[in-house]
Amino acid sequence: MFDKEELQEHSKPSSLSSISNATTKREEQLHSVSNSFTDNTHLAGQQQHHVGYPGEKYLANQSQHQSHPSDILDTEAQATNPAEAGSASGPVPPDGGYGWVVVAACFLNNFAMLGYMFSWGVFQQEYTKNSFPGQVSAVSWIGTLAFGCMYMLGGVFSLFAAKIGYNRMVLTGSIFVSGGLVAASFATEIWHLYLSQGLMYGMGAAMANPCVLSAPATWFVARRGMASGMAIAGSGMGGLIFNVVIQKMIDGVGVRWCLRILAILLGVMMIVCGSFIRQFNSTGKKATHITRSDLEILKQPTFLLMVLGVMTTAFGYFAPLNLLPSFAVDKGLTSTQGAMLNSVLNAASFFGRFVGGIFGDRFGLINLCLLCVVASSLTTLVIWMLASSLPVMIVYSVSYGLLGGGFISLLGPILAEQFGTGSLTILVGIVFGVNGVGSLLGTPIAAALLSAFDNNYKAPIAFIGGIMMVGALVFFALKLKAGGKGRRNP
Repeated sequence: MFDKEELQEHSKPSSLSSISNATTKREEQLHSVSNSFTDNTHLAGQQQHHVGYPGEKYLANQSQHQSHPSDILDTEAQATNPAEAGSASGPVPPDGGYGWVVVAACFLNNFAMLGYMFSWGVFQQEYTKNSFPGQVSAVSWIGTLAFGCMYMLGGVFSLFAAKIGYNRMVLTGSIFVSGGLVAASFATEIWHLYLSQGLMYGMGAAMANPCVLSAPATWFVARRGMASGMAIAGSGMGGLIFNVVIQKMIDGVGVRWCLRILAILLGVMMIVCGSFIRQFNSTGKKATHITRSDLEILKQPTFLLMVLGVMTTAFGYFAPLNLLPSFAVDKGLTSTQGAMLNSVLNAASFFGRFVGGIFGDRFGLINLCLLCVVASSLTTLVIWMLASSLPVMIVYSVSYGLLGGGFISLLGPILAEQFGTGSLTILVGIVFGVNGVGSLLGTPIAAALLSAFDNNYKAPIAFIGGIMMVGALVFFALKLKAGGKGRRNP
């Protein structure tokens, strides 16, 4: 940039007309940048007075660095569209840096909190076999309550997360998660488990889930899908390990001590996550409530289609995890082999979520989400419907894990891509809230069909695959409405 002497030199009457015009234009740019720099310096100063936890000092320094006039000019020159240039009053996401620490923290939380939930089929099998024989539908409501509360209450807790911070919400959630498991270990009636392992655990998960789903997307733009996929892949890895570990603990020390040990493990991992998770604020302000601009987003056809597609797909998405172990036992396999199928599914889901984010960045997030839902539906209707032996069940577990794993990991990045990150926590809470409606009702409906058709699994399998195909049609409409790959918003 020109310094003051150069500007004065170029403004002399003897200067050429072309140089004078260029100088005037440069002065206008400097005046505009100066105003932005003043606002951002004030914001950075506010941040410096509140440095005291991991990552916050990075945020303050990053804000100061990004707010330098020359940096802003460079960023504006490099952006491919106005949205990518970032907010006029806030820094641009670094696409790395402390963002990778946030990704690791979210991975650990998902490994523990969701990994346990994706192993619910082991508890379903244990409870229906030993604790509450024959009560398949009644027992399924325990896991369903946990999933449903996590998603449906997420929209409410996302408002608190935006106001008090991600770290406090995750730490509070860890208390409810651990407390729910400890309380469940003393249960003597099935309704005790509804309140503890279902409702209380689900509330704790609802506090943490919107934070860990949205935080990575706020730190990245070009690698947003990859970062979010890496973070949520922790749930697949956790499901892989916990399915085996939980079954071993139940066989070794019993279900009650298994729950107590899990309470300690999950609590510690969530506390670690809560100590490091942070949101990168690219808007320069906190989203403490739903604003008028948020309400406008809620009315947009693209958002409404997103909500409808997620809710419809969720009716079938979670049911295989809950029914596969009992399906395997019904076909003559052991409970250990049934738990192994869920482990295989979760292992495949780990790779599906990670790779899905990478391919989503390359080929379009909505495009890949549509492919995942269609393929998950087809594998359910064809492979699972015809499965009667362990090898075929393994093929289904691998296929469904790989393809279905991408679906859930792409929702946060799609929201960030279409609507920006300013109110991402609130939007994620809303979308996953309606997702909870599907997850809350899907498995009980499938279990009710199983009972109605004399323990014939073809009826619930047809329901699961069919309802997911309906969801795929809605996502196809979303693709047409959004157009192409969508836009990238920081």
